[in-house]
Amino acid sequence: MEKNKIIDIHAHFTTDSYLNMIEKHGASMEDGFPLPPWSVEKHLEFMDQCGIEWSLIALSSPQPYFSGAEKESIETCRQLNTEASGIKKQYPDRFGFQACLPLPDVDAAAEEAVYALDVLDADGIKFASNSRGLYPGDPALEPLMAESDKRHAVCNIHPHRPEPIKEGVFSAGPAPLFEFIADTTRAVLNLVGNGVIERYPNITWIIPHCGSFLPNIYQRFIGISHILVPKGMMQDIDIKGSFEKLYYDIAGNPAELLDLLLTMTTPDHIMYGSDFPFTPASAAEENLKKVIKILDQRKDLRSCKEAVLYGNAAALFKL
Repeated sequence: MEKNKIIDIHAHFTTDSYLNMIEKHGASMEDGFPLPPWSVEKHLEFMDQCGIEWSLIALSSPQPYFSGAEKESIETCRQLNTEASGIKKQYPDRFGFQACLPLPDVDAAAEEAVYALDVLDADGIKFASNSRGLYPGDPALEPLMAESDKRHAVCNIHPHRPEPIKEGVFSAGPAPLFEFIADTTRAVLNLVGNGVIERYPNITWIIPHCGSFLPNIYQRFIGISHILVPKGMMQDIDIKGSFEKLYYDIAGNPAELLDLLLTMTTPDHIMYGSDFPFTPASAAEENLKKVIKILDQRKDLRSCKEAVLYGNAAALFKL
């Protein structure tokens, strides 16, 4: 692959402690999707193969929190964040990490966020699109939002299986196919609709997978707000202004969706993501080649190639 400066802001890691906990609670196939093996060595090999200089790693799904195992869940999140911090310390020029939180325990999550950001030098926080039914934007999360805002945190949203979900429906099986995208969209609508983006302006939110379904319903959201606000069914907020503050990654295989994403944002708010190792190395490399080809061939996008692949992330994470 030709040499391009690349930063990957959507990548994942797993550890033995995480996999053991998930298996212990019978959640290894919770998403209808197998958890891939991971190692620092394999990740560095993938990065070198694709010319990726720096990767931001975070926990994917399932969320390591189970009813009746609250103490274990809190301890697991601390261990995961400590292990991720160790990877960053060992390879400071190659890896950053987003902290995982023991949500829906808001008090424990706020404590873990403060510790991860202030002590472990986390590069931000990963929020599940829902944490066992608790969505970003819920009033219960206000203490956590306040701590995140105080620290100017960068927060990635990652899809999670919604609860409840009708079993037996095809899309409920392989949750990444549809439920992940739908739940991410739901989470962002909740954030925006409840005024969180306006109320906590120092938090930067990164939305995955080319904005999920948001480009499809962005104008609909604005339009319906004109009906809901006068009836007292929605806060009077600046939806357009809130969306303008959001960043988006293009993880997965969404190169063809760039035009749709650009109907509601600008190139300076778009960043590359690989979704490795949930997207295998070979597929992630092919997806990257497609993105680069589109950015090279399109006259209207050529000038923002460096920004999308590298510059926007470098500025946001102060690299």
